[in-house]
Amino acid sequence: MSDPEPIGRIEAPLVNPNEPESQVVEILCEPYSEVSKGDVVLVVETSKATFEVESEHDGYLGAITVHVRDRVSAGELLCEIFAEPPPRVAADDAAVRPADAPRLTRKAAALAAELGVDVAALPGGRFLTERDIRAAAAASQPAELDEAIAARISERSLIVFGAGGLGKSIIELARADARLDVLCVVDDDPHVGGPLLDVPLAGTRAVLNTLREGGAGLAANAVGAIGKIGTRVAIFELLEEHGFALPPLVDPAAHVAPSALLGNGAQVFATAAVCADAELAADVIVNTGATVSHDCVLGAHTHIAPGAILAGHVTVGERTLVGMGVTTAVGVSIGADSIVGNGVVVSADIPDGTIVAAGSVWPRAH
Repeated sequence: MSDPEPIGRIEAPLVNPNEPESQVVEILCEPYSEVSKGDVVLVVETSKATFEVESEHDGYLGAITVHVRDRVSAGELLCEIFAEPPPRVAADDAAVRPADAPRLTRKAAALAAELGVDVAALPGGRFLTERDIRAAAAASQPAELDEAIAARISERSLIVFGAGGLGKSIIELARADARLDVLCVVDDDPHVGGPLLDVPLAGTRAVLNTLREGGAGLAANAVGAIGKIGTRVAIFELLEEHGFALPPLVDPAAHVAPSALLGNGAQVFATAAVCADAELAADVIVNTGATVSHDCVLGAHTHIAPGAILAGHVTVGERTLVGMGVTTAVGVSIGADSIVGNGVVVSADIPDGTIVAAGSVWPRAH
């Protein structure tokens, strides 16, 4: 007897267009339990809102694929709904996806089939989108480098990966450093047109090997961290895997104390301040007007957004976003993989994987 077909799916919602990821904060139904249309199955939260995810059908839940505190991406399957009680799936069944297995949206899965991309070979640990699938397809194709770009390669040449708004900012940042020459922009979207601030587009990641073999040795990560930190991390790792060095970039209008330490690829923007004995790990962004006071320690891939103020001896874990205008007390710790929304006042430690709603205070009032 074949397994029953689902009559519906419960997927992670897009609560906020600028934050495609949310956190599961409550699960209100048991797996395989009976539900009615309109029942709240689970609750997710972003830095700006809380959202109740309801069943759109009468029926029975299947396995629930997430746990409280898990981060989920919009469109991710959370549970299926059946007309009759479905067979239970053992925890070690192959049908239960390993935590590090590739996760795709339905559109991404369809595109992978269309382009012949081997899904099993894709990276796990984060949610993959159509952009990731196009990048994987492009990387499998040989790429030629424009002759005009190839002719300009020197030991000062810098590759900017990312053709969006951050890419423009990085170009301006790099141009202020006389040791660097911005050579070209690379972006995984094959439909990106024209130059970026008159810097030519060299192609997708498929051209990285050609650039590296041609003598280009420096790169900058211009993939933004807002709402897609996993993609930024992956691009940083991709550039390192190709042998590029990622120098720290500091705007001339920023202040970085002589005793501060900046890791590979750290980026400090105009009017920001990085004070005495502060430590920035690899790929950290300290954005416009942000203050990182003395003895702060920022983990890899963190983003301190414009106007945020970290008091002395603050520690921020890896892959965490500290939003615009956030202020902290001295000596607090903000955990890894967290999002601290705009304008939050932080007066106590924040655990790993926490989302703190914009405009609130931490710790939360009870």
